[in-house]
Amino acid sequence: MRYILACLLLSFVCYGAEPSAFERQSGATKKDLSSLQGTAQSLLNLTTQIQQQQETLKQSQEGLMSLYESQHQKLQSTIAQSTTNTQEIENLKSEIAALKTLLEQQSTQIATLDSKMQELHTLTIKTQENILQELEKLSAQSTKGAQKQESKQSQKPQFDKSKSPELFAQAKELIKKKHYKSAKDIMLWLKDNKYNTPETTFYLGEIAYLQKDYHLAIKYYKASVALSDKGAYMPTLLLHTALCFKGIKDMANYNSFLEALIAAYPQSKEAAQAKELKQ
Repeated sequence: MRYILACLLLSFVCYGAEPSAFERQSGATKKDLSSLQGTAQSLLNLTTQIQQQQETLKQSQEGLMSLYESQHQKLQSTIAQSTTNTQEIENLKSEIAALKTLLEQQSTQIATLDSKMQELHTLTIKTQENILQELEKLSAQSTKGAQKQESKQSQKPQFDKSKSPELFAQAKELIKKKHYKSAKDIMLWLKDNKYNTPETTFYLGEIAYLQKDYHLAIKYYKASVALSDKGAYMPTLLLHTALCFKGIKDMANYNSFLEALIAAYPQSKEAAQAKELKQ
């Protein structure tokens, strides 16, 4: 029997734990923040492209200026050497005028790029400010959530420790009457105060099972078996664990727990139920 229950514990361990509700963030806020960060990155990429274009234009302008100066010197030299070659002089003048026009056009383009760079810089700063604002909102939400959690914890009901047996019996009656919240409050308090921990943990699993919170029920059942596998409630625990796995459509574990129940407690009424379920 101990071997079978050890196998069950391993099966429980393989069953992954879920993240707590406190660790979750607002999906909409995260999406907004991701969108803002994507926009900022796009702006930075565009700024880099414009800077590259501007550098290329400046290099081209430097080349044209050098050519302009060379042609201008050639013109002066030609004029000095001969005043009769009028056609050559006119051609050089035309080339120099064309170069001057091209330089002026490139200067205009560079000025336009400078203006765009300034606009992008302003927009990037604004986007970064929006990201910071969203981060501040997330931080405020986390702080508010922590405060709420602390407030809930401080509002836990308190009971007389000397009356733990009576409280335990009262909680079981409340479960029968379907007063699950009141029963859970008592069982949690008993568990926190180390009263009959394996069985109180089992009953916390029962409350979750009856409320169809199958993941939570499996978690409590696993914890109960880890503390002790000797309780009279073990057949019920195995049967309800199987039904929890069926509830979350894990049929492999469902069948495994039915078989374990039949093998470990063949004479129990729960084993009889398990056989009917298997048929």
